[in-house]
Amino acid sequence: MADPRDSLVNSIIGAGSAVDGDIDVDGLLRIDGDVRGSLRVTGKVVIGAAGRVEASIRAKSAIIGGTVKGDVYVSERLRILAGGVVIGNVFAPCFEAEDGTVVHGDITVTGRPEGGDEDLAVFVRAHGDSRRFLGRFRDDSFAGLRPSLGD
Repeated sequence: MADPRDSLVNSIIGAGSAVDGDIDVDGLLRIDGDVRGSLRVTGKVVIGAAGRVEASIRAKSAIIGGTVKGDVYVSERLRILAGGVVIGNVFAPCFEAEDGTVVHGDITVTGRPEGGDEDLAVFVRAHGDSRRFLGRFRDDSFAGLRPSLGD
């Protein structure tokens, strides 16, 4: 059965929007605007044709139709659409690229989804920010900033 986090968009960065910073999303993130920083997503990342991302990406899966300047690490599947550009290293157990795509960087495709997390950890340690992309998804660092129900 398909994971609903792969099909229900719960976060959108729309055309005309710009975000600077580290973004953590539990679910699916769609980007049609500009993002700079880093992305960690438990589900799927979809970057539309107008999307421009200057960030490393860690997700379960990704579809890239725009431009990414940064490393892309997925634990299941990466698809780059015609016109999509990735300038950075890529790790994916399954990889699909349409005609007219550009990837400039090291690419590792294992061809096997099982053991993907271990293979991904080795790749990230060699190429990226293992502290950011291999740590727990969330921590309680913002817990003191959230108002309680009694406030």
